[in-house]
Amino acid sequence: MPHVPELLAPAGSPAALRAAVSAGADAVYLGGKTFGARQYAANFSREELTDAVTYAHQNGVKIYVTVNTLADDEELPGVAEYLIFLSKIGVDAVLVQDQGVLAAACEVAPDLPLHASTQMTIHNTAGIRFAAEHGISRVVLARELPIEDIKAIGEVAKEYGVELEVFCHGAICYAYSGQCLFSSVIGGRSGNRGMCAQPCRKPYTLLADGDVIAAQGNYPLSPRDLCLYPYLEQLCDAPIAALKIEGRMKTPEYVALVTDAYRHALDTIAAGEEFHPETEVMEDLAFAFNRGFTKGYLLGDKGPAFINTKKPDNRGVYAGVVNGIDDSRGKVIVKIDGPIPDTGDGLVFRFAGRDIGFALNKEPYIFPEGDAYKIPAPPDVVVGSELWITRRMRTERRAASIISRQRQGRIPLDITVGINDEGHLAIIGHGAAAVSETPMQDAQTRPVTADALAQQLEKTGGTPFVIRSIAMNYDGSKFLPMGAINDLRRRYLAACESLLAAPPARNHRPFTDKGAAVVSKTTPILQVYTDSVVGAKTACSAGAAQVVYEGFDEIYDHAIIYKLPRILHEEQLAKALAKIPASAAGVMVDGIGIAEEIKGMQKYGGAGLNITNARAAMVYGKTCRQLCLSPELSGKQIKTLIEHLAAYSHPPKTEVIVQGNLEVMITQNCIPATALGCRSCNQSWALKDSTGRIFRARTDADCRGHILNAVEICLIDHVGRLAAAGVDVISIDARGRSPEYIRRMVAVYTAVMEGENPKDLKEQIKEIASGGVTAAHYLRGVEKQ
Repeated sequence: MPHVPELLAPAGSPAALRAAVSAGADAVYLGGKTFGARQYAANFSREELTDAVTYAHQNGVKIYVTVNTLADDEELPGVAEYLIFLSKIGVDAVLVQDQGVLAAACEVAPDLPLHASTQMTIHNTAGIRFAAEHGISRVVLARELPIEDIKAIGEVAKEYGVELEVFCHGAICYAYSGQCLFSSVIGGRSGNRGMCAQPCRKPYTLLADGDVIAAQGNYPLSPRDLCLYPYLEQLCDAPIAALKIEGRMKTPEYVALVTDAYRHALDTIAAGEEFHPETEVMEDLAFAFNRGFTKGYLLGDKGPAFINTKKPDNRGVYAGVVNGIDDSRGKVIVKIDGPIPDTGDGLVFRFAGRDIGFALNKEPYIFPEGDAYKIPAPPDVVVGSELWITRRMRTERRAASIISRQRQGRIPLDITVGINDEGHLAIIGHGAAAVSETPMQDAQTRPVTADALAQQLEKTGGTPFVIRSIAMNYDGSKFLPMGAINDLRRRYLAACESLLAAPPARNHRPFTDKGAAVVSKTTPILQVYTDSVVGAKTACSAGAAQVVYEGFDEIYDHAIIYKLPRILHEEQLAKALAKIPASAAGVMVDGIGIAEEIKGMQKYGGAGLNITNARAAMVYGKTCRQLCLSPELSGKQIKTLIEHLAAYSHPPKTEVIVQGNLEVMITQNCIPATALGCRSCNQSWALKDSTGRIFRARTDADCRGHILNAVEICLIDHVGRLAAAGVDVISIDARGRSPEYIRRMVAVYTAVMEGENPKDLKEQIKEIASGGVTAAHYLRGVEKQ
């Protein structure tokens, strides 16, 4: 029998949950009012969560709850209490990102299944091994993985008993999830806190060497929507346990249409029948919501096939072009190149940068040749206008029909039927039992035959059950009124539903808060990041205590920490580890599980680990001697984290980035290649937003894009406070900068640590900083829920 993954649907509201269940989802993922990565969805109160679990379980559907935001130390006790609540009401799993939250979940609810959110950025077997060893039973893989990588990762995942989940439909993040600070730095709304403002959907002007690059559209960071419906057979051949539909911000109608489409396709494959994508279904998916569809990185799309530079929101469905106008009748002739609109549909005519909306109030006249039709139109429409259908009444009626669908039996029951010692008809199976209210009687004329009884008991309409088999211990010689048999069946099925809704027996423990300890003032050492050999040598000669080099050239006569790329796909991981020079003073990692792969060297944790609390620091501190704290933390949160960290034995050293343009995005997409084709990345590229801010962009050797903040973080005013808070290392991120920049920055920060006035030194920084300076999140942090 073909392998068919679980179909996982989104629900941003109780109405969307009902739509998902009606449409045939195997499981639904949703979020509460806090700690979830979609804080702008309606989400579920605690009472609604309890009802959601009961409703879903009574329909044989699993519920996964997102607890996949980063938490600070003051929030962790509340997160732990919330996890206990979720475990007690019987949710089937929770999704997590934060290693501190993961550790708390294992402590307070050890029986609660845990899934690694895509925000954890797991994209290789090292991440799988780490997840398995830290209590994760399923990993939602990064969207950037090709199917070949998933197959390779699947072999290790199977060995460790970890399931794999991938997205199959819906919106795609431009950057690697969990590694995006763009929304955070420009407005304080962090994607890691579930409050992304979607800067990737905003317009930007492309600059190359400072000159404007003419582009097809103004949205170079806006991905198309993923649609893998036509390729489901390929996914079923891969080691994938669950296919996930994106859409917790979408309507119940969207959830119903998309879930139903994938359900029917998967059922066809499960039945061993050949699956053929249906044009009508593709149209329904497009009308539900689309920015143009893509196969995504999973099946090899990139560049223009992945990015829709022209329109960042729902675009409707292209229907054709106006090739004639009947002025006397106020109508236009449209050449058929897509679906034909119906009465009541919403239309848009697009031409010369204009959109003219129109509601069709009359059935189109289709010409006998069948290649065009005539419809009414607003007077401003001209020949050459594109016609798009933005609202399809037929699709809306279909969505309403799916949502109102009666429950269909999907849970198989194997039952045993017979007469008990008291002479009552009894049904036993699936852990439930029921007996007739009255005993069976001797038949006076027509007995209830075994076949007739079986036929009556198989009627499970309106319930989530289907009778798969009946072991009949009844000879067909007795009589019982049909009303009594029907009542018995109803009570048995109700008992089965009650068992479905009953929360599982789980252990729970109190949260152990180690509290805080007094921290002594430190004298931080100065560390420099660079990506050039000359930069590394300059930093050493200028007096930096530690130099982190992002590259693999062996730099002799200097103690160099070699920084691995933040993203290392499976085929790159072993190669990168093999390139580390034997003379390395240490290795810095940004990816989960990479440190555990490195033997015989000191390990350091980079900013990509997203450390926002002491528990997460201690998780990574088992292998890393020094950890970079998240750039999204405020000064107060840094101080609190280090105080909590001091309560542990042998805590790792802490690092804070104090200078440089923060990397706000790392993406599998190459901006120059998307705009001008491959091999166009040898220029200096940047993005200019509508306010005039310029964000530098570069492409690395693996053709991944990196976008830097428009202004430099500068905490020279706060070095004294960081020392008082107990920070061990302060860092200058000079990647992409000149040796002169490195020399001067090292001199300035050395001077402030020696007691010079930071205000005077700050003026020197402003002279060489790229785009100006900001205290970033140090003063305010990011918005909280």
